[in-house]
Amino acid sequence: MQLRKIGQKIRDIRRFNQILRILTKHGFGFVIQQLHLEDHIIGRGIIKTRILRRFTEPLESRAVRLRKVLEELGPTFIKFGQILSVRPDLIPLDLCNEMSKLQDRVPPFGYEGVRKQIRESFGKNPEELFASFDPEPLAAASLGQVHRAQLGTGESVVVKVQRPDIRKMIETDVDILYTLAQLASRYMQDIKFFNPVGIVNEFSRVITKEIDFTCEAHNIDRFRKNFKDCATVCIPAVFWDYTRSKVITTEEIKGVRLNDYLNQPHTAEEKKAVAANGANAVLQQIFVDGFFHADPHPGNIFILPDNAAAFIDFGMVGRLDEDTKDVIISLLIAVSMKNINGILKALERLGTFVEEDTLQDFKNDITDFLERYYDIPLRQIDLSVVLPQTIDLMTRHKLKIPPQFHILIKTLATIDGVARQLDPDFNTIAHTRPFVERLVQERYDPKRIIREVTSYSSELLDILRIIPRDTYEIVKKIKRGKLKIEFEHQGLSKFISEMDKSSNRISFSLVISALIIGSSLIIMTNRGPLVYGFPVLGILGFVFAGFLGLGLAIGVLKSGRL
Repeated sequence: MQLRKIGQKIRDIRRFNQILRILTKHGFGFVIQQLHLEDHIIGRGIIKTRILRRFTEPLESRAVRLRKVLEELGPTFIKFGQILSVRPDLIPLDLCNEMSKLQDRVPPFGYEGVRKQIRESFGKNPEELFASFDPEPLAAASLGQVHRAQLGTGESVVVKVQRPDIRKMIETDVDILYTLAQLASRYMQDIKFFNPVGIVNEFSRVITKEIDFTCEAHNIDRFRKNFKDCATVCIPAVFWDYTRSKVITTEEIKGVRLNDYLNQPHTAEEKKAVAANGANAVLQQIFVDGFFHADPHPGNIFILPDNAAAFIDFGMVGRLDEDTKDVIISLLIAVSMKNINGILKALERLGTFVEEDTLQDFKNDITDFLERYYDIPLRQIDLSVVLPQTIDLMTRHKLKIPPQFHILIKTLATIDGVARQLDPDFNTIAHTRPFVERLVQERYDPKRIIREVTSYSSELLDILRIIPRDTYEIVKKIKRGKLKIEFEHQGLSKFISEMDKSSNRISFSLVISALIIGSSLIIMTNRGPLVYGFPVLGILGFVFAGFLGLGLAIGVLKSGRL
């Protein structure tokens, strides 16, 4: 266990230095200074030199250079950037747009690595497990690559195999991200507001799920179940006997990838049908199932001969529970009625609060926004224009809404863009209307109201049972003098640490002062062994006090607080 930790630390140091080299290479040396990383790395002299060398910013924008940094750092950081790309509440909009360009297509790994992963997962080589297995990959991405194969029963399948050692790399990178997030919280006050440690926590949770391919397999099963009776949507089947945490085997989709379909000569009617089928599938996932494909770009959609849409790659999904769907309905109703207070209440239910001092500005901006689109027919409203304006409004007022809501907005924007490539007259809002109307009907469905009333009544009865009993217990403890109240301080430990540091410095200063005074008295007596006419003991006292004072001065200057 101890050896594993040492090995991990060595990997961390190597990777840490690699990250710093890439940051300085792209002109982010100032970040290393701001995070005080010079004090935490090996070879800091070399790094400092590079920082100074790279301190002049290159001509490219910071957003472009940051994208290049993440691409060069590899899979973990590419995924990190992709997740940030749907969080305009955390990073500026121009950076979101640049992060959305991150591609996780990387060169494939060798066939020996494929054999190793399959052998470790199933105890057999690919040639023994499958009737046939194509050693040439169909596609390669940051987490794995896909091979075509055939089962012994004759089904054509695709096998996605995880990259060897990707887990160790991700664990190392996440550890480093935690360190960087903690340093950012400590030294960068502007970033502290966005809770960088919380962001890394969220990322760690997402990436951990993505590298367990059985999670993706369960997602596929759920989508397949939701669309089992739908003739216009196809979800590939999972072959669980050939699926493990590092290998997933699914039915091969025999269609045309949407990227290629867009460049082929199809009739306008066919393209309109494809746009409607694809958009309706995603809208059903969002508003009916509450479980949706979070990355429906053209590379993840195949078109079948009957214009049906087939989805692949279910690593990233979004979820909307019943409460969130209910809030969305409240929000849409409030928007349709220009009810500003209703909008604020819906945002509060999402956990988003507008600061009191900017509340009036927010109300004014919301009113302007609504009046801009009021009385305009749905077919004239362009979602690709409305969504960025909505995000801009939220960003300007620093509204922090749940991550799932941002994923929902990104998914709607993606499917709107894809549908318009197929059918320039396609209107996503008009297609959304029947789904929203269905949600409104469900909201006021008597059966649902009765179910909710029954649930609330049950909770109310529990409360009525608990309150008298708990009150009686509290009164009993008060009478016995055994009532205790626990307080948890927040941030007091840092204050205590600062106080300790200050008192140590004062004590140190007093010791230095005493040394100087004592040495002066010894010099004045002019007794004992002499050097150049001065007592040796007095000279040594001055020298010692000088060293101590110099150390104290360096400590104060390094802290940055004179």
